[in-house]
Amino acid sequence: MGRSLQPGYDLIITNGDCAGEVLRKAYTGTEVLPWRDVLHEGPVPLTDSHEELSETRADFLGRRNWEDRAALLENFKARDLGLAHHETFQSVTLWFEHDLYDQLQLIQILDWFAANPRGDGALWLIQAMDFLGPQSAESITKFAKDRNPVSAAQLTLARTAWLAFRQPAPEAWAGLLTQDLSALPCLEQAVRRMLQELPAPGSGLSRTQHQILMAINEGVGEPRRLFGASQELEEAAFMGDWSFWGWLDGLASGSGRLIEGLEGYFSPALAEEEFKAYLASPLRLNTLGLQVLAGGADYTKKAPIDRWVGGTHLTNDNLWRWDDETGALVAPA
Repeated sequence: MGRSLQPGYDLIITNGDCAGEVLRKAYTGTEVLPWRDVLHEGPVPLTDSHEELSETRADFLGRRNWEDRAALLENFKARDLGLAHHETFQSVTLWFEHDLYDQLQLIQILDWFAANPRGDGALWLIQAMDFLGPQSAESITKFAKDRNPVSAAQLTLARTAWLAFRQPAPEAWAGLLTQDLSALPCLEQAVRRMLQELPAPGSGLSRTQHQILMAINEGVGEPRRLFGASQELEEAAFMGDWSFWGWLDGLASGSGRLIEGLEGYFSPALAEEEFKAYLASPLRLNTLGLQVLAGGADYTKKAPIDRWVGGTHLTNDNLWRWDDETGALVAPA
């Protein structure tokens, strides 16, 4: 039987549909609002309104063919409407994990509540140090013991972090590492992990790209195994498989490709047999891939760069890098 966090009608906001379904089963008398945005991918620029940002995100995800753009926008509008009606609920509890995917969602939502405070102050946070989606309706309730009111310090830090993430250069985001981030104990790791998606000095690879090449070089030759092998290298795995296939496709396409043997490219619309062939592709690094992995060639000198890290649009002419060994940004030359 489901439980109620407290008497009355409550709102739970969580990362996505998997956790949302478990929480619906675990708690009665609640409305569950999944956030459903992959903020570590694509543009998250400064906009005049929350609604404008939702439109930008729907445009990006629609171009990735993850869902029809109109349907995505309607989903975001429904989500945002649910957030706008937060005061109709007796309490709001934020359920989020420790990984990058969740921490970016968390600072966005806390930023929104900082600008739209609850009159009764009944805003709570459950910061889970484990993944919510794989939990059962019984096991997920163990995290509720760590439910605490959201503090003014957490709201202030979230506002600072969310603004930094959306800047057109990553300097403010990197600058968070020099500040006291203890009010949100999982934020520091998330900041660092997002910076690691910038190209590295020398190889020009992001951490995700490096992990893909390294796994293939060590004999993980099929995409079906490659995703798991890469995720095992993460301190807190955050990436879904659709995102991962996008990274893999990018490394295996174009004149600057580093990987050979990939059967087609991923799309959610792939037929079953096409997807099976994709997952079973016999991958190998080509000569350039081996050189880049060894640091003897710079991927960004061989391939077009056109992607986003928060509000920073990375291109070959606007190429911010992150030196993980020294913990320093390298500005475009």
